[in-house]
Amino acid sequence: MRAILVGGIVRLISDWLTAAPYRAVVLNIAMLVLLLALVDSATLFALVGVSCLAVAGLVGLRGALRASFRRAAGARAAFDRVLVWLPGAAALTLGAVGLHLAVTAPAGSTMHLAGIVLFGFELVMLALPADETPAPAKAA
Repeated sequence: MRAILVGGIVRLISDWLTAAPYRAVVLNIAMLVLLLALVDSATLFALVGVSCLAVAGLVGLRGALRASFRRAAGARAAFDRVLVWLPGAAALTLGAVGLHLAVTAPAGSTMHLAGIVLFGFELVMLALPADETPAPAKAA
């Protein structure tokens, strides 16, 4: 009976993860941030956090450059280019602020916890592609 219950839970989680491709990315980032928070090493958190922000920033930069100079129906207006660059720049800035709070605030304080949550949330925002359409809802 226990094996059936565990098998059902594993199948339910597997179905949930495969329903939308971004869910696995969100789960992996949440586990990474939780692990870094549990280790409680500011040096390790800073090293891994800066590396994650750098990689996500470079990927976002590449995507923004490609979208900026893509010509759909003609030359892009300056406002359209700002709309391409602004979300990634804001997420990168807020992720850096969250990392700074998580590393410099005293462990267990409200600012420390807010920094961990902000860093994790913004890392997820940087990792998700902006042009991905959400999966359609299925009727029960």
